[in-house]
Amino acid sequence: MASSSSKKPRRSYDVFLSFRGPDVRNHFLGHLYVALDQAGISTYIDDEELGKGEQISPALMKAIEESQIAIVVFSEDYASSSWCLEELTKIMECREQEGLKVFPVFYKVEPREVRWQRQSYGEAMAKHEVKFGKDSEKVKRWKKALCDAGNLSGEHFTDGYEAGLIQHIVQEISTQLSRTPLYVAKDLVGIDSRVKELKTILKLQSEGDVLMVGLWGQGGVGKTTFAKAIYNAIFGEFQGACFLERIRENSKNSIDLVHLQKKLLSQVLLAKKLIVHSVGGGSQSIQDKLCNKKVLIILDDVDDAFQLNALAGDCKWFGKGSRIIITTRNKHLLTSHGINPDHIYEVKALKEGEALELLRKHAFRGNRKIKISSNLVHQVLHYARGLPLALQVLGAFLFGRVEDEWESTLQKLAESPNKKINDVLKVSYDGLEPYEKEIFLHIACFFKGRSKDYIQKVLDSCDFHTTIGIKILIECCLISEEEETIQMHDLIQLMGMDIVKDEARDDPINRSRLWLRDDVLNVLSEDKETKAIKAIVLQLPEPEDMYIGPDAFTKMKNLKLLILLNVDDSIQGPIHLPNGLRWFEWPNCGSTPEFSHGPKKLVGLDMRNSKIKVAPGQLKELEKLKYINFHKCQSLVCMPNISCNPNLEELDLSECKNLERVHESIANHDKLQSLNFSGCSKLRYFSDVLRSENLLLLDLSYCSKLQRFPDIRVQIKGLRELCLEGTSIEELPASIENLVSLTKAFLSNCKKLAILPSSIYMLNNLQTLNLSGCSKLTKFPKMEEDVSDPHMKTGLSELLILYLVGCNLSEAEFLQNPSCFPKLELLKVSHCQKLEEIPEIPPQLIQFSAKNCKSLSKISPNISRVPYVNLNSCHGLVSSGFTLNDLFKLKHFSPTEPYDYKGCREFSLPGAEMPEWLCCNEDGYISFTASKDLYKKFVGLAFCVAFRLDERINQFFLNFHTFINGKSTKYYGDHVTSSLSDHVCLRICKMWRLWGELEDAFGANDESQFHLMIRANSSGVVVKKCGFRLIQKSLENNLKDYQLADLDMHVQERTDEFTVEKCRYSLIGPRLRIIWPGGEMPLEFVLAEDSTISFMASQDFHDKLQGLALCVVVGVEGGEKEISFDIEPHVHDQRRNVLSGTLGSFDSDHVWIQYIRSNMLWGVLEGGVDFGQFKENYLRFSIKLKVSGGTVKRLGYVLRCTQLEDDLKVMLKDNQLVNPAALHEDYEDDDDFPDTTAANFIRRLRREEQEASESETEASESETKASESETEASETEASESETEASESETKASESETEASETEASESETE
Repeated sequence: MASSSSKKPRRSYDVFLSFRGPDVRNHFLGHLYVALDQAGISTYIDDEELGKGEQISPALMKAIEESQIAIVVFSEDYASSSWCLEELTKIMECREQEGLKVFPVFYKVEPREVRWQRQSYGEAMAKHEVKFGKDSEKVKRWKKALCDAGNLSGEHFTDGYEAGLIQHIVQEISTQLSRTPLYVAKDLVGIDSRVKELKTILKLQSEGDVLMVGLWGQGGVGKTTFAKAIYNAIFGEFQGACFLERIRENSKNSIDLVHLQKKLLSQVLLAKKLIVHSVGGGSQSIQDKLCNKKVLIILDDVDDAFQLNALAGDCKWFGKGSRIIITTRNKHLLTSHGINPDHIYEVKALKEGEALELLRKHAFRGNRKIKISSNLVHQVLHYARGLPLALQVLGAFLFGRVEDEWESTLQKLAESPNKKINDVLKVSYDGLEPYEKEIFLHIACFFKGRSKDYIQKVLDSCDFHTTIGIKILIECCLISEEEETIQMHDLIQLMGMDIVKDEARDDPINRSRLWLRDDVLNVLSEDKETKAIKAIVLQLPEPEDMYIGPDAFTKMKNLKLLILLNVDDSIQGPIHLPNGLRWFEWPNCGSTPEFSHGPKKLVGLDMRNSKIKVAPGQLKELEKLKYINFHKCQSLVCMPNISCNPNLEELDLSECKNLERVHESIANHDKLQSLNFSGCSKLRYFSDVLRSENLLLLDLSYCSKLQRFPDIRVQIKGLRELCLEGTSIEELPASIENLVSLTKAFLSNCKKLAILPSSIYMLNNLQTLNLSGCSKLTKFPKMEEDVSDPHMKTGLSELLILYLVGCNLSEAEFLQNPSCFPKLELLKVSHCQKLEEIPEIPPQLIQFSAKNCKSLSKISPNISRVPYVNLNSCHGLVSSGFTLNDLFKLKHFSPTEPYDYKGCREFSLPGAEMPEWLCCNEDGYISFTASKDLYKKFVGLAFCVAFRLDERINQFFLNFHTFINGKSTKYYGDHVTSSLSDHVCLRICKMWRLWGELEDAFGANDESQFHLMIRANSSGVVVKKCGFRLIQKSLENNLKDYQLADLDMHVQERTDEFTVEKCRYSLIGPRLRIIWPGGEMPLEFVLAEDSTISFMASQDFHDKLQGLALCVVVGVEGGEKEISFDIEPHVHDQRRNVLSGTLGSFDSDHVWIQYIRSNMLWGVLEGGVDFGQFKENYLRFSIKLKVSGGTVKRLGYVLRCTQLEDDLKVMLKDNQLVNPAALHEDYEDDDDFPDTTAANFIRRLRREEQEASESETEASESETKASESETEASETEASESETEASESETKASESETEASETEASESETE
């Protein structure tokens, strides 16, 4: 047995974040952490940062070991932190030894810089070598860790849309964690009570043992559905989960079992490439990899002990707390596997009431016109005997039928009363039309679980009426449509397969369909002529070499479908196919298909990933061909001639990396609907002209060498989407106007695109036009009036979105004609450095962004009509006199205006001046009382923040907290971005956006008090001003007018106890305070005098200051008292953010530790402190504490800050600004995550006090024992002989020596 130390750690976290705080914490890392948290991903972030020097703490090492995935954010100065490098070394060690997944994010650094330690990484490592020595083992380990991590695949971000990157990371992590629930139908009956019962058996609270539970019941009783429901209910409580569905059908032989073993491991471990060579090896891998992991595994539809022994042979295979659920029809299979009979749950048929409810759902479905006697209904219930599948099938069959038909059906069923459930299912099958039966059998044998679109293409090629056929099969409850796929219950599928097998039980060559590997090989080996076989669909679980002769299929005269997946063939030369074949699909095929003379019927040709080299004549005579898929055919240099394929609809040549030319036959093809050449990086020539009138999709994206777009000679009425991003196209032809139905045009990053024709205005259906990154585009064309036909409809009349970000525009004259863009909602011209003027604003614009348009100096007055305007860093505009008053005009505000932005209007631009009509309010808090009628008059609230960001961040969250009558109602945060200069942001929110849709907010007195608090919540932003103003309907009868409301009109004398001071304190997490009975203050705290904490700080020290932990010994006399407090902070004698609250009721002295972030105390809106306001090098920061109900016996404090540079420490000491004993240094800041690190910080202070107390107690006990030992020895001396006394003295002496050594040892340890 392996020792416990060799066991792999249990996973406590989904994700461990490794990063350097100053680089990324306040923007990218903060948003990533929030996104992971919102996605339900348990994420460890080291906000505590306890380590000093280079050694990371044991707690951090344990957190890395107990995480499933480590995200390492490599930023510019990551390698400068020895802490980060030690952390990375541990991560890579765990990757090697424990299977920790490492996901690197190269944030504004190149992977090669990390891999080879270049640029900032090279400079950092050089400094480490100077400090620790060039041959230091530590530095070598760091270099190896950087090299190994730099070689891993991950995300590389240099610039652009961070939110998209974060979303992609979260999606990738979520996929790896496999946290999506299984699909379960909504119309279930009786499932909730069964889930509750099974949870009792599972004993989920018991973590010490592994439990195997069986779900036993007859076929069709709903075991799989029940298992999915319990999986969805509990899978989140396990470190890994796997649902292996349909084991019976997926384990016909040992190869299938190996595949299932790999699938089980990959789902639990989230590993894509696992090597399992044999069933025995797979069983051993399951034991080795899951023995220390708490997992949920559901084995569905097991019918053989060999399957159980291979997948879950023993409870010891899995970690403590694991649960294994097995569904089967065979109870003996469970008991023989050692499962306790008490742990076998019998999935019984539905009770009579439940069965009736299920039958009604399917047989009646709200149809009240047809009356069915209760007797007939009860007969159906009696026949089905509560079997859910039978109830669904029969109910669907009987829906809409009259009583005579019900009676006839029951009579037919009565003819075979003892038949198994298969006979019940065949009632619906027997009623199908011949073509419907064919469709059903194809789906049952081949296509269960495939997409509906794919099935329709394949079966339509066989001349089936698939659309109506699938609809009828769904109505007959034989198949179902789930998430755009066609599904089928396994019993119904078995019924269909059994029908095919009945065609020739012992002779597969005489069956209509083949899908089993052995059957296919047997038929091919016989090499006999047959007219029976209509379709062969062989899908192997993994690639397998299989010899198939060149003439293997020519003797199958009626073969219509041939699909071979994961079949590798070593044929050299062509493979001959029958002329009647309709669909040929063989990915990775090494041969070229050929047909004999005569008419061919092939409709679909799918040879993706093959080595085919198509010659112009090889597709000749395939007149019925509709679909060609040569995706990733890397040997393809030239496209085939398709002029002989008049019915071709879809051509996919995407990612054919060596394709250089497109055949000219593409230009005039009448029926082409989809052309996909995306990723053909060598494609230089497409076509000079394009006349494919029925084209729906044209994708040429990332054909990086394509320089010319074809001339559109005819109107193409079907094309909806044009993808040209990443091409080298230099201009669009004037004939682009012929794409009359185009709705989306993507031309981003076309670096050579310089000219757009004015005919683009003829695209009357265009909705999205993306030209971002077209750096040579200097001018967007103006619309030219057609004087020959003044009534012709022109202009981008349907355009909603126009991206011109990063173009080289020098003017925007194209906006001068509002009729050109009547519906435009989003316009972005950001980073157009030469743009000087926006002459006009489209009438329906909702969002406008011109960030960093440094030359912009003039903009249309109509900009005030736009709800969302971002003019950050447009300093030229401000210099020309443009202000917020030009952006927002009250007359343009309407609560019913449809063109708002998420219930708000928002404007931002450089500067620090707020509009004069706002009421200044440095608290960032308003409160007003209103009746229901008065509240209805309020239509919005305007608030404004003037701020400046420091170099540490480029954006921050503006957080909004709203309350009604002191009760929190809503909380949300929005990004605010800008450059380092002063900026001002004005927002006007509708009332519902802030306080929600109010229904029961007004009590019996018809009045309520409304509160709003705004917080910048970051020391990296200095808030200079803040202001509010209510906007209300006129209090007169004219409801069309809006006016600014005076807040003082609505602020009444406070009758409740909810104040701004209490509001502030209520927003501090409860984890940030500790209270316990006693009167001793932990030694870490520095005593303050007169209930006042005071210190001086420079700008540099303030930037390092994270927060303050205060410790108060509260004295209580005269019985139980309620203790309340006020914390009153000042900056240079200016009163700042007062906090008030209560501690509770005490009858004795208590110790209270409270942590408060520095910006919450001293910063306006909880931002940073503006040193420039005072024009002093050093500012005094102070806190005055007042306590009611008790007395302040002692007040102590600790200042928590990031690591201080040596010169800063010297400055603080020389100027006597701060008591050095009060400083506690951490390595990095924690603006975005204060609660976790701060809570750990104060708990550590409390723990140190407890340990000191325990040490004193132990020392006292040790002294007592020593004294007792001496007394005992003395008594022994007096009562015994001299010899014995001598021995006693010796023993006593040894005892004293031993006690002394023990005390000394304990003292050293303490």
